[in-house]
Amino acid sequence: MPQRKKREDGNVELCRTINGRVRHFYGKTKREAQAKLDVAIIEAGTRRAAGDPFDEVAEAFWRDKEPKIKYGSRRGYRHKVEVAIGWFGDQGMREITGTDINRELSRMAAQGYSYKSIAGQKSVLSLIWQYWCAEMDGDANPCTLLKLPQGLPQQKRRAPTEEEIADVKAHPEGFGLCPAVMMYAGLRLGEVMALQKRDLAGGKISVTKAVVWHSNTPVLEPPKTASALRTVPILQPLADVLAGRLDDLADDDFIFGGAQPYTKSRYENAWRQYCISIGRAHDSGKRYKTGKKDKKGYPLYKEIYEADFTAHQLRHEFAGVLVECGISPVVAKELMGHADILTTQRWYAAAKSSAISAAAEILNQHFDAVKVS
Repeated sequence: MPQRKKREDGNVELCRTINGRVRHFYGKTKREAQAKLDVAIIEAGTRRAAGDPFDEVAEAFWRDKEPKIKYGSRRGYRHKVEVAIGWFGDQGMREITGTDINRELSRMAAQGYSYKSIAGQKSVLSLIWQYWCAEMDGDANPCTLLKLPQGLPQQKRRAPTEEEIADVKAHPEGFGLCPAVMMYAGLRLGEVMALQKRDLAGGKISVTKAVVWHSNTPVLEPPKTASALRTVPILQPLADVLAGRLDDLADDDFIFGGAQPYTKSRYENAWRQYCISIGRAHDSGKRYKTGKKDKKGYPLYKEIYEADFTAHQLRHEFAGVLVECGISPVVAKELMGHADILTTQRWYAAAKSSAISAAAEILNQHFDAVKVS
């Protein structure tokens, strides 16, 4: 029974615990307060049957999840949460079925979204339901047995061409040290930007941190995963490039930036200018005003160039070389800093065409020898 009491203002107050929470209902008469209480009980029963509203659960999930996600991943996560709220709004968690979710994912597929985008959206939806079950007394996750639409396009980063690699090897001067470190040590870009002189000692590179750009500002954070904490040997080609290059730096100086790591804009400009200097950039078709005018008074524009490939693709080149040289997946995993050996094995499954050609030659020699015998 609800507890009733007369307030000093003359109103009647009824208190009742509904779904584990004490609720207060006010009215000028007992009947008015009771009517409000009855409505709340009906609404609570309806909500209990339908489950908590999806948008409330999704926002609660995000408040819990956001502080635990690395800065660079937050925008992508948040966008997926917003997309999900746009789909299901205030529908009850128990009202949304696997069929409903599959319909929305299929719409993404019809709009041309890639496998990675749709798989990421499904993963975030599953995390929202997991949060509901663990923290809000939910009782089912419709994503558990859900399969992704078939035939989704999968985008893969291409490996640099042999010609691009040759140009990078031929130009280690200046900012060419950055691609050299990625190509001969397989570091991630953020790990390269975080390198200080003291991290290169005794013929090894100690990977203990990474630069994450918060907008344009460089911030030092732990590497991507615990497996990314590693020591990588300085191979002879990189040792040759490094010779004398760090002599003027203090131990605490960053190799790229000095007292502070490069800002994002400074890195992007340095990479673009390097690629232009080695003939590996193209006209993007975009233009910007120079602030000058021609003889007729019209503003002058200048073309904007884009690099033909990214620095990260040179990390892929290092992985490809590991495959060619027959380095075991277990060792390759440690050198690359992969958290999961399945990631490493995917590299071995996507071996470079030159490695496949070499394998074909070895096999042909084998079968020729068998034929002769």
